[in-house]
This record gives sequence, structure tokens and C-alpha cells, in this order.
Amino acid sequence: MTGSPHIVVIGSGLAGYGVLRELRKLAPDARLTLVTQDDGHFYSKPALSTALAKGKVADTLVTTAAEKMATQLKLDLRAGRVVEAIDRQDKAVLTTGGPIFYDRLVLALGADPIRPPIDGDAAHRAMAVNTIDHYREFREKLPDGARVLIMGSGLVGTEFANDLAASGYRPVVVDMLGHPLAQLVPPAVGARIRDALSAKGVEWHLGRKVMAIHKADGGIRAELDDGLVVEAAVVLSAVGLRPNVQLAQDAGLDVERGILVDQTGRTSDPDIYAIGDCAQYPGGLAAYVTPIMAAARAIAPSALGTPTDIRFPPLSVQVKTTACPVVLLPAPLGVAGAWEEAANDAMGLKYLFRDGDGAVRGYVFTQDYCQERMDMDRALSEPLTGVAA
Repeated sequence: MTGSPHIVVIGSGLAGYGVLRELRKLAPDARLTLVTQDDGHFYSKPALSTALAKGKVADTLVTTAAEKMATQLKLDLRAGRVVEAIDRQDKAVLTTGGPIFYDRLVLALGADPIRPPIDGDAAHRAMAVNTIDHYREFREKLPDGARVLIMGSGLVGTEFANDLAASGYRPVVVDMLGHPLAQLVPPAVGARIRDALSAKGVEWHLGRKVMAIHKADGGIRAELDDGLVVEAAVVLSAVGLRPNVQLAQDAGLDVERGILVDQTGRTSDPDIYAIGDCAQYPGGLAAYVTPIMAAARAIAPSALGTPTDIRFPPLSVQVKTTACPVVLLPAPLGVAGAWEEAANDAMGLKYLFRDGDGAVRGYVFTQDYCQERMDMDRALSEPLTGVAA
């Protein structure tokens, strides 16, 4: 192969556009093609869970139109194309608009909402808001001041509860675990978040599970495992995401929870890379914005012929709960250790996760202590290979 390779990227989210930006910086004349089943407009997915309080509708969440992105990055944009298969032998992406041949392929397939098994004639009405089109449907079905059942009190569920309450709605949160963000924060922090949101009108049913959702006048009627009935106009499902690996698996690539990649982002096929929520790095899954941008900066030169290791900084997260601001660095999965209270006063809470050797491997700060995030990240800035999720 002579000259710059033809690089095809599948997926128009932050991961897809992130790697395309890095590719264009490094190779001004390279041939780049973006394939997406969506319209290709660029928007911030994290903004979906804070859009109500900001008065945003789906169209105003778009920050850059697809046509402008294509012009700025000099892309061959193939929007509205469903990718049906990858032909690795002929190095072709088979789409509903015909085959697209590649020299290098980057999979930015994202993750799909988990659909828990629920009985009832309205179980299908549980909506997951994972794309701008999902958000549009959610807004269209959301009456003013409505009661909204939220299944799940993880990051997305808790942020939506905050956003809905701040916008005059009445969220009802149901989760099998004992406190909000239970997989990310210690119980005392979860209790602080729960109480702050309760004061804003959020109703909690923790340690409970939705068993069935039935049709009812004006919305739905949900039955919990303790027999309680919750009536609401809309149901939001926020029980988690599962990496989209089916296309890669069908193509014979190595997959586990995500598409397996090495330290450069390369899959088991040397000409195919994966990035973002669909990728499983050597250290595990790495969600959120920061790891996507770090991976893009390494995958771009690697795909252009200069293997470059991904270097993840501390992957701390800002939880967008205005009723109780929180920043955190998740404790590494599989690392033995314990949460230690470092402060509990008028400024908020500080917890540090220490491993068996006493080293700080994670943290949670609330309220005024959130301003210490940058200093803590700087102190923990040794190169990481990934955060297991």
C-alpha cells in the first residue's frame, strides 16, 4: 500500500468523531469515510441527562450539523447506512447502501441499553435515553409536571432524577441496590445524594425491583416486588449499558464484555481498531469522555502506521447532580481495599479508596470538596492502562 490508507470509521458519536479529528490533524490529505445509521449530527451524549433543566429540545442539543462536520473534517459521510457485516477477507464494510472498502477500519459502535425482563402489557413502554433520537421521543411523551418512574439509580438514573426534579417533574426511582450510585460510592455518600434529591421532590424505592408494568389511564402502573404499585406517565429505564459487540463477533473478532483491543486499540485483526464504549482495553472497559479522547489520540497514529500506546489519565467523573455535586474516581474493579472517610463537615464529604498497601486508588468528593478534583487527579496521574467497569 502506498500513500495514506483509506480509513473507515463506523459510528458518529464522540468516539467516532474523536478519532476522525485526530486522524485529520495527522493526515490532512488522508481519505476518511464515516458510516453511520444515524443522521451524523454531532452532539454531547452526557448532555442528555441535564437537558430538561436547561430547556433543551433534541434539535437544540445538536452542536454541529452533519454537513458541517463533513466539511470541516473533509469526510465522505455515509449517513443513514446500516452496517450489516464486515468482510475481513476482502476488507469491506457491507452496508444497506452497498460495500465500502477499507485499508483500516475503526469500530466506534457504542453500547446498547440493557433491557431487563419485565412482565406486563406496557413493559415495552420503558424507554432508555441513550441517543438524541431517544431523547426526542422521551420529551414528546413527557407531559408537563408528570410523575416519571426511573428504573435504576446509577449514574444516568440519578442524573435524570436530578434533572427531572429541577424541571418541575416528579421522579420516582426504583433500584435493587441500597443507595444511589451504589457501584461507585460508599453508603454515606449515597445517603447524602438520596437525601439531597429527596428534598427536591425525588421519591425513592431502594432495595426494590420492578416486576411488571401495566397500561393505565394517563400512563402506566408498575408493580414492585414488595407489592407496592407506582403510577406514572412515563417510564425511563436506566439500568445500564452493554457494549455493542455483535458486529465484531459476527466478523470473528475476539470479544468478551467488549471488543478486545491491545494497548494501541487494535483488535485481533491487525487492520481493525475499536474505541469507546464498545472496546475492552487491557485494563477493562473504560466509559465516559476522558478515555475516549485519550484513546483517539493513540488510535489515530496507530491506524496511520505508527503504533502508539493509549495512555489513560485518572478517569475521574463529574456526577451532574446539582442538588448534591459529586466528583469521583471509581475504585478499580478487582482491587482489594476499603473506603476511608477523610472529611465530613459543612463543606461536604471526602472518601478515599485505599488498596491493601494503603495507596489511594479512588476517591469521592461532594459539594465544596469537588474543587479539589484537579489536585487529586494530578496526584494520581501515573500512566494507567484502563479502568475496569
